[in-house]
Amino acid sequence: MRQSMTTQGMWVVMVIAVLAWAGAMDGCTPSGGGGGGPITDGNGTPENGEVPEGAVPAERLQPDDLTYEGAFRLPEAFNWGALGLSFYPGGNGGAGSLLVTGFELVSDPDHPGEQCYDADWDCYAFFGEVAIPTPATEANWEDLPEAGLVTGLTPFDDGLASTVNREFIFVSDLEYVPRQGSQTSDKLYGSINLWYAEGAAGTDTFPTIWFANLDGTNAQGMFHVGPDDSLHHGRKMGSYLFSVPEWYADTYLGGRTLITGRARGTPLEGFEPVSTEGGSQGPTLFAFHPLGTDAAAGNLDALGVLYYRVAFPGCAGPNVGDPDDCDYPGYTMCDDWTGGAFVDDGDRRAIMLLGYKGLGENCYDEPPVECNDPCSDSHGYHCQPYERQVILYDVHELGQSALGRQDPWIVLPYEIWRPAEFYLDDPCTNMGGMTFDGESGRIFMVERGLGGVDTNATVVHVWSL
Repeated sequence: MRQSMTTQGMWVVMVIAVLAWAGAMDGCTPSGGGGGGPITDGNGTPENGEVPEGAVPAERLQPDDLTYEGAFRLPEAFNWGALGLSFYPGGNGGAGSLLVTGFELVSDPDHPGEQCYDADWDCYAFFGEVAIPTPATEANWEDLPEAGLVTGLTPFDDGLASTVNREFIFVSDLEYVPRQGSQTSDKLYGSINLWYAEGAAGTDTFPTIWFANLDGTNAQGMFHVGPDDSLHHGRKMGSYLFSVPEWYADTYLGGRTLITGRARGTPLEGFEPVSTEGGSQGPTLFAFHPLGTDAAAGNLDALGVLYYRVAFPGCAGPNVGDPDDCDYPGYTMCDDWTGGAFVDDGDRRAIMLLGYKGLGENCYDEPPVECNDPCSDSHGYHCQPYERQVILYDVHELGQSALGRQDPWIVLPYEIWRPAEFYLDDPCTNMGGMTFDGESGRIFMVERGLGGVDTNATVVHVWSL
């Protein structure tokens, strides 16, 4: 299920403008980290031998440090869902469980799985809790053990998400957070991805975060991550949401323990050729403090850790952009990072992002252009072929950016990991959520799209440190 559909009229205007600029912009390459090719030599060290400021290569977690434990299926209720995943240490009677988003679209209980077009519907975001079975290794995903439902799908936003938009949003992630300050109970934070902000909000920013009690009651929000400005635009937020350890938050983030982010590289109206306003042509990381009261309002206190500049049309303009002219090497408008986690065993650590990467050019299929995408014939961007990746960032190098000692867009992943254990070798759908259990050292990643477009079943893969 592709997420790049737009309206034809807007893009006709944009394509005309792009063609007018193409000659003047040809060859314009942003400085500070552009260019394609391998990011590292395969051992976490840049190929030129230089170590970025603040990086600690000896602490960099490597894929070889991980042991694959196997996988398990999620119940059918999570088909088309599971974009969000969080480990809940107190769940399943104290054994630990997973909290998982249900249908990927904000849905009405009487219209399950459907988008909320009708203003008369009461629309909610759902999650469920599942017990974690012993994972297995099977050639056929249908032979994997199935996780048992601890609690069925439960609304947990009281309709708040649909107040941002009723047509173009995904309930994209969630995160368990122990109670803070004067709060009387633990909380479940949720985030949304307004995937077609251009049509839904235009150039306006929008909130992406809310929280509720673990039973879904007392939902509060929606909260804007940072001030209402274009640097903290909603296009940079909401696709993934995860916690960082307190030592890291205190060292680099001013005590902020929650991080959200997204990659959406469309420019704002009136943009500069190279700009930090609006979206990001590459994944972002913005840290914020969890709220300390049961009733809260206002913007979240946010700090930018990672984002990349929008170079349009130089980097990703439709049919004229060059992925080699991007801060993030090989960026395409089809890139979709859906899961994140701070993984740390005390000696090795990384911020890991899970997602779906376009490997081709930025082709926009406005007629008479034909993109010949085997995954989709819809209007929008096509960047085939595609693959599923996990990218790993040096946590200390990111910390230097958070402290303001370097530009955020110069930080690149030190490793790109393509897990061989994923079932789909030629994917046409994005991945799902990702989470880390620090007590057991287990990493959980959701693979979506199994069983084809009629099923879109979900499998959780498990690695251990």
